[in-house]
Amino acid sequence: LLPVLLCFRWTDRMHLAIFDIGTHSLKWWAPRILERYPGGFYEMHEMLFGRAARSLGVDLALERYDPREFRYPPPTSKIDGVVITGCANSANDEEAWLLEMIEWIRRHPSLKFSGFSFAPQILAVARGGRVGRNPKGSELSVVTVDLSEAFRLKFRQERASYRIHVHHNDAILRLPTNAKTLGGSSVTEHLGWFDDTVLAFAGHPEYSMDPWILEQLMLVEERDNLIPAQQIFYGLEDLYEPTDYLWQTQLQLKFFRGDFDLAGENGI
Repeated sequence: LLPVLLCFRWTDRMHLAIFDIGTHSLKWWAPRILERYPGGFYEMHEMLFGRAARSLGVDLALERYDPREFRYPPPTSKIDGVVITGCANSANDEEAWLLEMIEWIRRHPSLKFSGFSFAPQILAVARGGRVGRNPKGSELSVVTVDLSEAFRLKFRQERASYRIHVHHNDAILRLPTNAKTLGGSSVTEHLGWFDDTVLAFAGHPEYSMDPWILEQLMLVEERDNLIPAQQIFYGLEDLYEPTDYLWQTQLQLKFFRGDFDLAGENGI
């Protein structure tokens, strides 16, 4: 008899593509952040995922791509998934690079995607959901995310909530077909979502790793009158509170590793 070739992948070696679409905006919006992090969001993600990978014993390789420059992994790339960074754009913008990124996501329906803030919004648009201004306004600083029952079942979580930094004006108004909400807060209904190939969070673990980053953004928004001064004031009061950012990042790596592929609702 011929040996059976197993089709699933279970290894502690992992290769992820980072779609860095946020660093470009820092150059004109908050250049002071680039003084501490010259590599921008990619450097933050290297530190963040490196910390989570070491805690899980994962041999992790990250590779940066810039969809703003129409740069994507070549067809021969053997990656375990894509992480999408935050971004100052709206998921409804019609810039050429953003429209191409949506199409690239659609052309890869079996590839795993994750990311923060902008990621759940752009992935929702790519999969047929709808994004717009958050009906209850902006949300920023540290929030408590109340996890959905579906999320807790799929990802085998006993905890009912977790704490994380957020920073968004837009929100997911309608989830894609077959998607389930990660959970929400009193301000935002969907602070992330998931399906078979997507696990996307509104929360920013890179800001929780170093809240100084978000502080710089908030101070710029106050200076430019982008966010009401009172909201900035209260946000700064909570900014340095502890969060569960490492838990969120570890969960993302476990998702890419395939820990939950055969568990949860509908046998997924």
